[in-house]
Amino acid sequence: MSTPSPPGPCGNGSDLSRHECARFDDLFRASYQGLLAQALLVSGGRFALAQDAAQESLLRCWRRMHQAHLDPVVNWPAWLRRTVMRETLRLTKISATTEPLEEDAPERAAADFDAAAAVDLKDAYRRVCTYIAGLSERQREVLARCAIAGERLGDVAAEMGISEGTARTHLHRARQALHPVWVELKAMGVIDVSEGRHGNE
Repeated sequence: MSTPSPPGPCGNGSDLSRHECARFDDLFRASYQGLLAQALLVSGGRFALAQDAAQESLLRCWRRMHQAHLDPVVNWPAWLRRTVMRETLRLTKISATTEPLEEDAPERAAADFDAAAAVDLKDAYRRVCTYIAGLSERQREVLARCAIAGERLGDVAAEMGISEGTARTHLHRARQALHPVWVELKAMGVIDVSEGRHGNE
């Protein structure tokens, strides 16, 4: 699967500088496939939803780059991981139906991890997506935001309106539920074992 072209701002007729466009273009091409892969896993294998989340996150990145009145983002890859996880969770919550794992999702996303050679992606994607789809809404949110996006557990708990201890319990239970596919998750490089104790920007 090839990486799509960056969205509109740098298209024909743009009045933006080459430097601005090149900066975003490089980030887009370096980030898109990984963001799509992470969104695919967290959504439980829903490819169209994952595409929407990845593309929306990159559009927000473009807008954020040009909001000069805000503090500069130091770490764009981390900012994008956090943003795509939040967008994936939002879309998953508002989706009217529970879509099954698309039969060709593993094959279509097979190029999305640099660790592709480390696992049998067809079976691994199917197994991991199935297990993640079985998590409760809160377990999935804490796992996605802390163990994938790297957000701090206390910050996530505060935004969810729960105690840090409760959030840690959700994270622990999610990890227990995913134990049968933990090797695959680690091989894919999407799980952070530090419980989100590092910064995002």
